[in-house]
Amino acid sequence: MRSGSKVTGVNMRVYLDNELSPRPPDEVVESLIPFFNKKAYGSPKVPHEPGLEAYQFIQEVLEYLSSLLDSDGDFTIVGSGTEANNLALRGIIRFLSKRGNLVTSSVEHRSVLGPLEDLSQILEVRMAPVDEDGHVRVEELERLIDRETILVSVQMVNQETGAIHDLDAISDITRDKGVFLHVDACDALGRLHIDLSKVDLLSLSGSKIYGPRGVGLLYVREDLDLEPIMSGSTGIQLLTPVDVNIPALAGFYKALQLFGSPEKWGEVKRMRDRISRELEGTGVVMNSPPDSIDTINFSVREGAGALILEASTRGLYLSQGTSEPVSYVLTAMGRARKLAANGLVLKLHPYMRWEEVEFTIEVLSDLLGEKKA
Repeated sequence: MRSGSKVTGVNMRVYLDNELSPRPPDEVVESLIPFFNKKAYGSPKVPHEPGLEAYQFIQEVLEYLSSLLDSDGDFTIVGSGTEANNLALRGIIRFLSKRGNLVTSSVEHRSVLGPLEDLSQILEVRMAPVDEDGHVRVEELERLIDRETILVSVQMVNQETGAIHDLDAISDITRDKGVFLHVDACDALGRLHIDLSKVDLLSLSGSKIYGPRGVGLLYVREDLDLEPIMSGSTGIQLLTPVDVNIPALAGFYKALQLFGSPEKWGEVKRMRDRISRELEGTGVVMNSPPDSIDTINFSVREGAGALILEASTRGLYLSQGTSEPVSYVLTAMGRARKLAANGLVLKLHPYMRWEEVEFTIEVLSDLLGEKKA
């Protein structure tokens, strides 16, 4: 086995496991280091100089994000996209304090499906199906909404396939029916235009835009109150007692500046489409739809784990895009269990180079050709 492949004579290592563990670029890592002990290292709750510097830095980041997304509401800084989803779902149910039903889709992230499973002890949870490309069937979602529906929770972009859901249509339905709408936009930030006027709650993740782990955000519409879901000491934010992770926030800020607008992702989309076209000729089953911006999900008939290991020896790092033995996302899309258990995911990053694209094609074509032989 080779310890690396070559494109134009250059050894490469290409990391595309950016769904399970996104890899920040050097600029992001370098930007956050001073915030450990040189800049804004004080508690923002205390009015000494380091504390005021921390407080002002937090406000600077929130103002930048609000300007970028044209927000009139409030953002709460939390520890991850998972925490943001939990706060949104559990917080609004505590605030509303009434029985009814919640509507979601069958392909949501586990950080949405998990809280909803807990809430199903006191509320009915209804699941909208998706089509074979992984898009939410909007007409069927609409049929699930009735007078007892409290909240609809959907994602903008699916984490495993990159499928983009029709948020405009779903928002129109919820507005017409007077139902709250929560959107998980963790995999959409930067890649798509986010119109906050169409949502009531919206979750974001710092790591999914190639910032560090340790920061997420929840947007809450200006006239909407939520109840906290954790207790602790009084902080500078109403919805969480947890102190802001300022170094992580600094890294998120840098990533937002680098990758926070859709024009930064056009080249990524072209790279993604180039790899996808090449894979289509290898006999694999393509799972990602054409509208995916940065994600390629495909299934082999067997041996996905072995392919990951072999690709790694050649310098290409990918994964199955899920920690579960069988992808519930692919199952919901109608894929047979064997295909759902042998999915592979490439998630391209916004600082990828074309020579890395050609390297990826070379390695995968080689390995998939060996599997066919």
